[in-house]
Amino acid sequence: MDNSYNDYRISELDRHLVEFAQLLRTVGLKISPSEISDATEGLSLVGLADRDKVEAVLQATLVKNVQHISAFKEAFRAYFASMEQKEAWQEEVAQKTSQWNEQIESTYQDLRFQDNELDISEEQRAVYASLPEKDKQRLRDFLEKSSNGTRSGVPVDHTYQPMVERVLRGSLEYWRKKLEEDDPIFSPGSTDGVLSEVERALRDREVEVLSRDLKKISPEEWPEVIRLIRRLSQRLASQVTRRYRAARRRGGLDMRSTLRKNLRYGGVLVDRSYRSRRKGRPRIVLLCDISGSMLKYAEFIWQFVYGLSSVVSGIKTFAFGETLIPLTGKFRKGQTFEIMVKEALSLSGKEWGGGTNLAKALETMQTKYPDTFTRQTLFLIVSDGQTLEGDKAAALLGEVHRHVRQVLWLNTLPERRWSETPYVKAFLPFCQMYECYTLGHLSQILNKQF
Repeated sequence: MDNSYNDYRISELDRHLVEFAQLLRTVGLKISPSEISDATEGLSLVGLADRDKVEAVLQATLVKNVQHISAFKEAFRAYFASMEQKEAWQEEVAQKTSQWNEQIESTYQDLRFQDNELDISEEQRAVYASLPEKDKQRLRDFLEKSSNGTRSGVPVDHTYQPMVERVLRGSLEYWRKKLEEDDPIFSPGSTDGVLSEVERALRDREVEVLSRDLKKISPEEWPEVIRLIRRLSQRLASQVTRRYRAARRRGGLDMRSTLRKNLRYGGVLVDRSYRSRRKGRPRIVLLCDISGSMLKYAEFIWQFVYGLSSVVSGIKTFAFGETLIPLTGKFRKGQTFEIMVKEALSLSGKEWGGGTNLAKALETMQTKYPDTFTRQTLFLIVSDGQTLEGDKAAALLGEVHRHVRQVLWLNTLPERRWSETPYVKAFLPFCQMYECYTLGHLSQILNKQF
């Protein structure tokens, strides 16, 4: 009888561990059978009475990367919650799923052209379902006017439907980007209450980290911040080459411009605007301030440099304090963050944490590296704007501005404090300057610029 009971307990423990490992895999962890075996052995040694000890054993045996600790903790909390709590989560997700399905179903009635169903993706329908009612109504009005419109006095027919679909897709893509500046569009996703709760908790945790001043991030939270910086760096790398310009020759249809031009015709598609891709791949040049006033953002600066260097080919990187320190070629793909920082610090030497002279840095770049600034250059500056020879620096930045595609300045000072910095006002005519002291700011900048 005792052996049978013990076998039952072991069997139940194995089942729970396998289920928990599957939950961890779903949220991004890689768990092998041997690690589940290690967890079983560890629990057999410490027992199951102490929840903190159980969590410690499972974390030690199942988590290999510090960046996954937050996901593990949320998964542990949710999986080992009370049955009543799990039932409440299950009921909540079932209700949300039902409501979401009703919203998606309504899009098939709302988004029609002359009573014909439009060919748009499920993701685009999700965007429409997430819009405020007044914006939904605008799209419905556009479809109604297009359906009832005329061209040269002749009513439009079904042959105009592909054009209407393209305009609608363009409008929904615009709204997708706009909505995700504040909150990503989330369908209910999993119908499992525990998994849904873990996903919600991880989203909330990410939003909270995104809004925190980077100098206030604790050492325990940096793994999560590093993951977000890498993701934002990858977005920058992929998006920077996907911008469009107006074109006289016919290329891809510019949906937003076409829609705006045809509003005066009641939504009937009379005039069309086209666009083509910008010629040439942008060259990213990164200039980072490593002076004393930027010390509190040191971790962010190096992680940002490392993230970009890891995903962008051919990036040119410079740092500056009182002089310019070229770092191009010193960072290699596959190189660890620790090695990169060690090499960078050995090169920057006394410049790290010293004074600031942006004018001298720009002057050196122009004289020693004349091929740095071209019409294909996207020039990124990370600095709080505090510098010696500010007037000279502003004049030199004006020269740079005339020779590059764009100058983006990420200012680690809150915008309300820019007036306290003597030369920020002089820099503003020659760059797009954004406050950037949280990861949320960085994300918003990418949404606006790219």
